[in-house]
Amino acid sequence: MLNFNYYQGGLCLAALLFSLFSCGSETEDPCAVEFDQLALLENVADNFISPAYNELQIKVDSLNDAVNAFCAQPDASKLQALKSSWLSANIAFQNAKIYEFGPAADYQLRSSLNNYPVFTSRLEYAISSQTYNLEIDSFAYTRGFPALDYLLHHDSEAQILNEFADTARQNYLKAVCQQIKQKVDWTQDGWSAYANSFKTTEGLAVGSPLSLLVNQLNQNYELFKNNKLGTPVGAKVSYIAAPEKTEAYYSGQSLILAQTTLSASQALFNGGNGQGLDDYLDATAVQKDGRPISQLINEQFDAASTALNALNGQSLADNIRNNFEACKSAYAQAQNQVVYLKTDLPAVLCINITYADNTDDGD
Repeated sequence: MLNFNYYQGGLCLAALLFSLFSCGSETEDPCAVEFDQLALLENVADNFISPAYNELQIKVDSLNDAVNAFCAQPDASKLQALKSSWLSANIAFQNAKIYEFGPAADYQLRSSLNNYPVFTSRLEYAISSQTYNLEIDSFAYTRGFPALDYLLHHDSEAQILNEFADTARQNYLKAVCQQIKQKVDWTQDGWSAYANSFKTTEGLAVGSPLSLLVNQLNQNYELFKNNKLGTPVGAKVSYIAAPEKTEAYYSGQSLILAQTTLSASQALFNGGNGQGLDDYLDATAVQKDGRPISQLINEQFDAASTALNALNGQSLADNIRNNFEACKSAYAQAQNQVVYLKTDLPAVLCINITYADNTDDGD
């Protein structure tokens, strides 16, 4: 049984692996583990990625229908139906955005559709001037699900309905939704062609399916930790709170989105009823502090989930204002996972972390 100890400092992967496996023979390959990589990839493709994309496409189609119905007759009942469709599609998006490789990376699914907080003055100017191009970076914070959150929830129902008497505002709403639908449709179509290659390519090299999967599990988790929790609680600025920087700030639905992202990460790690990254870790027989690393990762996922569930209601902004210590605790529990997920997991599996940390890279 091998025991894995985390070393502080900037250890490169090769040095870390040497420390892990130096007890073996000089010719022993530390990355040679008897494990069926293709079974894991097939399970992830068929039981996680494809269902996530299918569900997202269904929900976004419903969202598009709700937008068109509302714009044809802006009334209270259609506004409520549209808000409900927005939330359902956004929840589906949280389950799908973890897989930002292949076609999702080509079409920038995550980074195009979930940048927040919304630049409201720029958004309002775009509507009033009727001059905008949602594909360019200067509109990155005026599009996607956060833009819909603002457009549908930023004021009273009566005021929202009054604003949407303006056809320019209706046109912007349609443009935002159409971009979401286009990105999702393109990603779904691209995945249909890409899936077979993903399921049938073994190896751990940079760009391999397993490398992409581990990297995106990590990057998506760090965006969850930093953007959903860290920035609003002011973790990098001496805990000077910024509740206005929470996701879904205007609807107050930030916590269900955070919980969905966290649950999706843990479910992917465990692989459901099939082979997962937890099984791959167990196959290496490497332990940390005398315990399986997969167990440590799952315990920390559970601790982060418990801390999130301890918050009140659905608005993280309200909790930051009224329950700040609990919000700091939720962030701390999320932070505690990083060493297991970003250092231990890839080191043991001989996978390089290749993405650059960027808190502005969508969420």
